[in-house]
Amino acid sequence: DKAFHIFKKQRDIFYELLREWEDNSEKSGWDFERCLGNRIRVMMAHLSAACNYSHFARLFQKQLLQMCKVSTGGGTSWGDPPDQDVLNMLGSDNLSRLKRLQERFIVPQSIRGPCPSPSFPGCQEFFRDFILSAGSYQFNQHLMDSLCLQILELDALALVEHERSDGEAMDEQDEMKRFAAVLMSLRLLAKFFGFLVFLPYHTVEPPTGDLQASAVTLRNHTLPVLDILKLLRQSIQNQRTVLTVPWVVEFLSLMDHIVPFLDYYGKIFTLLLQLYRSLLLSEDKNMCFLNKLLILAVLGWLFQVPTVPENLFFAGEGRLEGLTDLKITAQALDSVPLVDQQLLYSCCPYLGELKKLLSSFVSGSGGKNGGYIRKITPTAAESLVPKPSITQQKLKAELEQAFFHNHPPSLQRTVEFVAERVGSNCVKHIKATLVAELVKRAGVILQGKVKEEDANYDKLLDGVCSELYEEGTQALTQAKEFCRKKGPEAMKILLPEEISAAVLSCAANIAVGLATEKACTWLSTNITALIKREVKATFGRMLKVQAPSLPSVSEGVQTKKSCPPDCRHQIMFPSQIINEIKDVLCLTLGPRDEDEEIQFLHLEGLLGRLRQTLQCRKFICPASEQQLAKCTVELASLLVSDRVPIQGLNCHLPKKQEQQQAKNRLICSLLKSLLSMWKEDFEASVPLQLLFSQKNTVYLAGKKQHEWDTFLFILHGIVEYGLMADVEIHQCLLGLQKFAWPADFSKELEALLRIFISENDTEEPKTLPCELLGQSRGAVAAQS
Repeated sequence: DKAFHIFKKQRDIFYELLREWEDNSEKSGWDFERCLGNRIRVMMAHLSAACNYSHFARLFQKQLLQMCKVSTGGGTSWGDPPDQDVLNMLGSDNLSRLKRLQERFIVPQSIRGPCPSPSFPGCQEFFRDFILSAGSYQFNQHLMDSLCLQILELDALALVEHERSDGEAMDEQDEMKRFAAVLMSLRLLAKFFGFLVFLPYHTVEPPTGDLQASAVTLRNHTLPVLDILKLLRQSIQNQRTVLTVPWVVEFLSLMDHIVPFLDYYGKIFTLLLQLYRSLLLSEDKNMCFLNKLLILAVLGWLFQVPTVPENLFFAGEGRLEGLTDLKITAQALDSVPLVDQQLLYSCCPYLGELKKLLSSFVSGSGGKNGGYIRKITPTAAESLVPKPSITQQKLKAELEQAFFHNHPPSLQRTVEFVAERVGSNCVKHIKATLVAELVKRAGVILQGKVKEEDANYDKLLDGVCSELYEEGTQALTQAKEFCRKKGPEAMKILLPEEISAAVLSCAANIAVGLATEKACTWLSTNITALIKREVKATFGRMLKVQAPSLPSVSEGVQTKKSCPPDCRHQIMFPSQIINEIKDVLCLTLGPRDEDEEIQFLHLEGLLGRLRQTLQCRKFICPASEQQLAKCTVELASLLVSDRVPIQGLNCHLPKKQEQQQAKNRLICSLLKSLLSMWKEDFEASVPLQLLFSQKNTVYLAGKKQHEWDTFLFILHGIVEYGLMADVEIHQCLLGLQKFAWPADFSKELEALLRIFISENDTEEPKTLPCELLGQSRGAVAAQS
């Protein structure tokens, strides 16, 4: 009885310490040892009896499993249910998306790189610091015994029952959940078991040579607390590595600097290394891919732990029997799909760090086009509506619930209906009155300022809108007045005439409160955006009406193209054309077979379909037209550099020079079609500067024989069609000379620049395509 009362008292002290840590651990300046260390040591001093140490060790272990098993890599638990209002708004189906969004706000964005050192995140920190502050050898020994026993029990569990006693196969999801629970428990227990086993030998710096040699000699004679090598061999033999290897990795990750040099643990590392290599080289399809990936990921992380020396993997290790011919049977645990993506990221959070690095690279590479990832930037905004305290909200909700409880359900439905409709009508009324009046005033202000020369329309628009935002706050006052007036009228009409005045008044007040809350919440969030949108739309209509009389606007405004009179809109969609052009680009730049080519007639037909799509403006939007313009410029650069594998250009002509001239004529016909479309059919600006980018010029430099015929042809075509001025082309060609090119290619670039300048400075006609095609590389240099 005395021992029980002592244990009960120490249990209460333990939970008191745990609650204090939960309340204060996040506060700045709070230190575990300073605030709790002495109380922990006093508590441990009262556990004098061996049975009390054993009981407390089991309590410590159970609390460790309960608090830390469900935590994520960052130590955050998602046990709290989401707010009911949020669920009503998003729906229960989107709960997983809500959790991922919440994690992006709360969980730390870094796990210290793609290969972090072993750590104790979240609640694990409390149990680690408790062990260190207690400094009790007896408690550590009892805790190791308890952890060891639990690890052996869990590792021996039969997790997959292929046939139940009643003949029904176990559900696959149940198997995965059970396996995940057992694996996470094993990893947590093994982590603290390794921490306790290697704690007496831990040092900040690795020991020197003499000290290391003596320590290795001494510790080689000590027996391990748990025979890890035997368990590991059994798991490989029984094909249960997907369960055993992860917790063994957790155990070894906490080792000290001497352990890798011990004979016993050297055999373990040799076995793990052989397993890692065999899984990498094995093509056995019986083993589930995610199971294999989990083993490879945890082993790869273990081999990068700071306490593992690099030369360990290059020592002459002997092959172990039974591992070279590792075959996974269909009934083995390793062959069952037990690991899903969520479990993989829970066991290997550093994989998520790799994903973040790749995502940030993709976001950076797509930054010019706005990026592919929308990053969330939390901002604190002051609400225009003062919110009551949580106590007041709770009391109000309880009073309303008690009121509706004493009346028929139809009364509550009527109140909710009136609140919804009055709130919606209130917003529409504000739009039609206050917002319309503000937009009208903004139009008068803009009307006077828009005629000024050199007017910056964006700044002008922002300045006018900022003046109106302050007056937009009147919307809340008007909304309250509207709901206060319309709510009781609607309730009086919808409720029976026999209802008492007190019930009618109370129901009307509740409806007015709900309607006011809905309307004011929406207006306080969206009134500024609504005003800006309406003012911007009015300003746009104003510019369109006044465009002919505004010289500063008419110069930069392009007349919007429309469909031809006889257009039937029976054309390919822009997205289909984009995909076809991208297929050509992928075939050109990607890996392909020698006989994999594109027919010339297919390219001609593709450009014809592109022209039809551009001429019919029904399905064209600015984004798709911009993409089409960019893709056609890329296609033109590949045609100029003779990179497109066009079938049917191998003309059967006696001389090689004549073959090249015939080939260039066909390519120039395709380029001429592109030039015509850029001039006549594209409404969006065509990024012709891409022709002079380093990437596209590398295509020209990569050819063994630099033929400049088609390049000069497209330069002359751009000038003649008025797509770019010769001065712009001159600057682009000069810009190319800044890059590091091979010597012969740099000379030819300089010669090309001189030819282009000389031909554009003379009043003689430009070189015709037919004349240009006969010029060889030597002729180009001679002309310069």
